[in-house]
Amino acid sequence: MSIKTIKARITELQARIWRHRQYLAHTHKQLALSQRVSPATGHRCRQQLRALQIAIARDSDDLETLNRALIAAIDSQENPQIQEILTRRYLNDQPFAAIAAAMGYDLRWVYRLHARGLGAAGQESKR
Repeated sequence: MSIKTIKARITELQARIWRHRQYLAHTHKQLALSQRVSPATGHRCRQQLRALQIAIARDSDDLETLNRALIAAIDSQENPQIQEILTRRYLNDQPFAAIAAAMGYDLRWVYRLHARGLGAAGQESKR
């Protein structure tokens, strides 16, 4: 799996976990209110809470696995400058302009090194 694909899946999982946590908080509020209304509604809320907690745990495990895969793909780079660019871009979420400024490189050179790193990582994943 390519570095960009891994990063896209990480972003997707982070958003899904955030949504699940929002639903979880909302369901907790519903459960507190529904205890006074009906036992059936409280039961449904507790079932929904369990399902959300299971989904969050599963997505968190997937997120951890993808993060490890991303770090391994970046660490497999032989060139330390490319490693730094990929780390800043995909782990620290820095824009290319900030990476170029921090490393003292021209923006076009950062783009070239980034493309080389993605190409090398793509060839490593095919092996």
